[in-house]
Amino acid sequence: MGNTGGKKRENQLAEKGLTHRQDETTQLEGKKNEGGFIPGHHEAEICYGGEADLHKHYTGCKKNPGHVNFIPVNDFKLDHLPSHYRDVIMLELIKALSAVTVLIKVKYTSLERPKSVPCFSGQYPFYNTRGSDVLRTGTGRVNRVVKYTESDNKGTCPCGKCQHSDTPSKVWGVVYVVTATHVVFNDSEARQTRCVVGFDDNKSPGVSLDGCGVRYADIEGDWCVFTCVSCDLELVDELDKMRRHFNGLCKEVWDKYTRFDNVDKLTVIVSHPHGCPKQVSVGQWTHKHARGGLYKFTYTTCTCPGSSGAFVFMLGYDTWCWSRPHSGSNSDGNYSGEPGLLW
Repeated sequence: MGNTGGKKRENQLAEKGLTHRQDETTQLEGKKNEGGFIPGHHEAEICYGGEADLHKHYTGCKKNPGHVNFIPVNDFKLDHLPSHYRDVIMLELIKALSAVTVLIKVKYTSLERPKSVPCFSGQYPFYNTRGSDVLRTGTGRVNRVVKYTESDNKGTCPCGKCQHSDTPSKVWGVVYVVTATHVVFNDSEARQTRCVVGFDDNKSPGVSLDGCGVRYADIEGDWCVFTCVSCDLELVDELDKMRRHFNGLCKEVWDKYTRFDNVDKLTVIVSHPHGCPKQVSVGQWTHKHARGGLYKFTYTTCTCPGSSGAFVFMLGYDTWCWSRPHSGSNSDGNYSGEPGLLW
């Protein structure tokens, strides 16, 4: 859809009253799903006015006015952790998680989105914006990096820069990003998505990766893996180094602290609330909700619109090979999607 069609659709949506803030409480279903789970509200940020809306949404946030329980990643210290975990390795893990956390910007909504699914109250997120170019933001985590050389016979880099170049790169990388399915639903949305790496503060705008396609997606579990591509080999190598470092720290922390998994029920999230710079929030998980042997969790850890898709680190329950994305909020608190087994 061109810009003219997108703006027309945008105006139509506004006229229908669909520009209400996404962080306001909505009517929840009266029935609980299997495992006692109550369907709730997604926490992707929607911006009918484009990126100019993001700061306005941050300052006018009704869910967490002032965002006092969010800590900018560069300010995060041991004192922000519960006493049991004030250990350099825990601090290093959270810093490493931040390094592989990305801001996701999606500029298209697929016509294939369903009208409803059991894990969300009312209509499935963004069903009413299908076919439009209304911007939404979420959060994700780099899970895997693959670099191709000319000898791999994978052709040239499909990133936007190379597609418009007479000399596209024959050496390039694929970056696999985990997020929530309601943030990036399918291939058509992934191709209109950009991931921003390293947006730690307003002085560090980060570097963008072009979305390419969806590798896996689970609608009811609300997790997906999509791919980004880049011919910036320095960036590709650095992302691979960072995700390997994070994986190694996950194993060390698992070995050292698993016995505490049900003491403080530590739950940490690094996300991009309202599409703004990375923030860390620390809390506890409160409930487990089973579906087919997998669990969603409810927790006190603060989230906002824009936090959807962020990796939810729960000590003793997740390692580098599982990824449980933040999904939304309901009357019990904030909640995750189900874990996806990665590689």
